[in-house]
Amino acid sequence: MKTFLYTIISILCFATAVRAQNADSSAINLNEVVVSADAASARQKLQPLTIMATGKQYITEHRSNSLMTSLEKLPGVSAFQVGQGFAKPVIRGLGFNRLVVAENGIKQQGQQWGADHGLEIDQYDIDNVEIVKGPASLQYGSEAIAGVVRITSHRWRSEDGLSGSVMLNGGSNNLLFGTSNDIYYQKNNRYFSLRATYQNFESYRVPAISFDYQKYKFSLYRGILKNTAGREADVSLHTGFRTKRYEMGLSVSNIHSKAGFFAGAYGLPGTVDMSDDGQPRAINMPYHEVNHFKAVVNQTYKLNAQHKFTADLGYQYNLRQEFSKPHTHATNPNINRDSLIATMGDIELEMRLQTASGNAAWEYRAGSNLLQAGVNAEYQHNRVGGYFFLLPEFEQFTGGVFATDRYMISEKLAATVGARYDVGYTHVHPFDGKIQGNDPISELKKNNGNASFMGGVAYNPAPEWDLKLNAGKSFRIPTVNEYAIHGITHVMFRMEVGDSTLTPETSYQIDGHTAFKKEWDDGFIRRVSVAASVFANYFPNFIFLKPSSELLESIEAGQKYNYVQSRVFRTGGELEARIDVGNHFRWDISAEYVRATDMDDDFPIALTPPMSITNEWSVLWQKIAWFRHNRFAVAYRYTARQDRVARNEYVTPEFHLIDLSLTVGVPMGRIREAQVVFQVQNLFNVKYYKHLSFYRRMNMPEIGRNMLLSLLIPINR
Repeated sequence: MKTFLYTIISILCFATAVRAQNADSSAINLNEVVVSADAASARQKLQPLTIMATGKQYITEHRSNSLMTSLEKLPGVSAFQVGQGFAKPVIRGLGFNRLVVAENGIKQQGQQWGADHGLEIDQYDIDNVEIVKGPASLQYGSEAIAGVVRITSHRWRSEDGLSGSVMLNGGSNNLLFGTSNDIYYQKNNRYFSLRATYQNFESYRVPAISFDYQKYKFSLYRGILKNTAGREADVSLHTGFRTKRYEMGLSVSNIHSKAGFFAGAYGLPGTVDMSDDGQPRAINMPYHEVNHFKAVVNQTYKLNAQHKFTADLGYQYNLRQEFSKPHTHATNPNINRDSLIATMGDIELEMRLQTASGNAAWEYRAGSNLLQAGVNAEYQHNRVGGYFFLLPEFEQFTGGVFATDRYMISEKLAATVGARYDVGYTHVHPFDGKIQGNDPISELKKNNGNASFMGGVAYNPAPEWDLKLNAGKSFRIPTVNEYAIHGITHVMFRMEVGDSTLTPETSYQIDGHTAFKKEWDDGFIRRVSVAASVFANYFPNFIFLKPSSELLESIEAGQKYNYVQSRVFRTGGELEARIDVGNHFRWDISAEYVRATDMDDDFPIALTPPMSITNEWSVLWQKIAWFRHNRFAVAYRYTARQDRVARNEYVTPEFHLIDLSLTVGVPMGRIREAQVVFQVQNLFNVKYYKHLSFYRRMNMPEIGRNMLLSLLIPINR
């Protein structure tokens, strides 16, 4: 029924777009992202934090299985991965609840603590992305200790009218097929947008014939990771209106996905689990199903040239269910299996998280000063079910007030200072553990509060130069899983145990950034830009999972890991450069490095990304025969060996990858230009391992060669 509904919506979008095509058409601006990037660049010059802006065109040309893997080529950005489609953002080696993903001003709230829980955002429904590196907790609260991925999924167009687009996608490795269609109408300061996305994919393939599980070795039939097939169906609606002083926008979205868990990542697999059944798109147990509903209202009121008020309200409901047969788990004599099956069936885990969010801010411009003050509040309500215990039920409230002041000391020098105070209340419900056979969890009530502050300068000594320096103190309230998790996380092959005595995490950080950009109207070199960022970060009480010496009897659990706190020092940086040669050649370079050390044990911190360097050479033609805005690119990525590993963590060897990309614009009648993007990822089918992939522990390599093809047909009335 759900698939039928999304198909009908897609057909309606397509029909409306075709109708718009047959009417009088005007030129389509496919390079809208360039305007956005330039505007963002002008704003960023005065901000002391390092910010990268990109948009829809970049994501289209570098599209992968998820939003974060599509953005991985940006320096300082990586992703925790489990198979295909499950990826969590990482900035400078920090992710999960140390990083905020904000879509249309509201923090995305799902199951951030779990690595196998993907980011429930439709990557086709994005206009612009900004990556804020370093602590952004003054505006977004304590979870933004590492930075922010700021997403805009709708905005006003430059002209009124009816427009739409039809996008078709395909992938060779997992025989993916999908479509994302939208319609957009704007007139008399009102707009309406509707998008429907659907994707379906088979189990994917890796360049390997076997993998390891604990002390066992298992064969892979033709390199296929059986039961990693899945499908996704998303729908979103955006609408808004504006007057001379007031603007309002409403966004409503529903993201639904279902995907299987690879048997080798979920317990000791049997012969049937690994053998070919002739149904590569089948989703068998174990599998998970996730539905994320979100509604956001954004409002802006401009009192006059000096005063502006903004308010954001959001509601989210994240439902996650994991299914598997109770008898597939190791026997526990304390478990009443008859009662479990009768009451819960095959639902192993169920988490129902509701989040209500609100932000309000005031902005005042007085001469050279830009004063901002605001308040944030968020309430979360989580309930759990299933026959397997992992996370308790809880309620949590967080709130904070902040103020910042940016003062132009001169036309070239801006100074910014700010402070914030946050409070948090967490109530963890007790759990007796009798039916599931787990240890009991005591009731927990925690009140936390702490202050954050920052100070920085942005200096532009000449039009070609940008210099920034920022220092500050941030803090983070421990999450419920850090306080009270108690169970097996299958894909990570360990039992995780929380600690109710944890204290809020504190961070002191300093960031430096310098950038140079020069353009010439003629000559061999037309444009050169270079940017470098460095950071140093000290945590007196960093929270992380530490392996114990206790090995558990259950083969699913492996080793016991406990949440602990320790002094941690982190440092690193990024480098990016671009050289334009003539009108047809461009060379992009980026590099990143992070080093993290547990100062109490003098040992590295687990899951720290290794150094990597990416070179991308692009050849550009404005027009070749019928084709326009053409681009052919070769990307070479070198990732160094990661041998600075924590106890019980595998060393990951270096690897080299080459990707190809071809983008062409095709005139089609009254439609000014359709766009075709063809990619070959992992051209030579290299067997390599990602250090941030939890399949690394099974000696499971990453996805093999994959050819991706997408066709975008934008249509204007």
